[in-house]
Amino acid sequence: MPVKNYYAGVNISFLAVDGRRYDALIHKIANDSIYLRYFTTAPYTNLFGTVSYDTVTTYILQLHYKGIKYINTPKASYRNHYLGKLGGMAAIGGFGYTALNIINGLIEKADPLLDDRNARNVAIATGVGGTGFLLNRIFRSSRKGNRYKIVYVDMSVDKP
Repeated sequence: MPVKNYYAGVNISFLAVDGRRYDALIHKIANDSIYLRYFTTAPYTNLFGTVSYDTVTTYILQLHYKGIKYINTPKASYRNHYLGKLGGMAAIGGFGYTALNIINGLIEKADPLLDDRNARNVAIATGVGGTGFLLNRIFRSSRKGNRYKIVYVDMSVDKP
């Protein structure tokens, strides 16, 4: 069962085997290769005095389909990757502050959780840690696991 189909005229975002990320418009797919069309744009001042952008040049890049490591689906975009990283850092910071605060209170023989100001700070840090933990679990990187594979389907018609 196909997860996503790509044709000429559709935007694609993928990571190649060499580690580069490609975001482009598919110009055509032929002979086990994918042709990506890139646009070079430049700003200019229009009639109303505001800045507009126009296409200066276009160029086409050819890649073999086996050079694609994985395709970024909408769930595996830049935003998700950074939210997962940010969540991990927030979890470490929040839970780390809570643990250090409790350990410091026990060492100094103070009651770290019953002081009004200290209890508020520990509650905020624990909330930040819990939110970060949830963000890290929800927005995990899609690079782990190979659940999907790329299949090239030759749809050319042979003439008799």
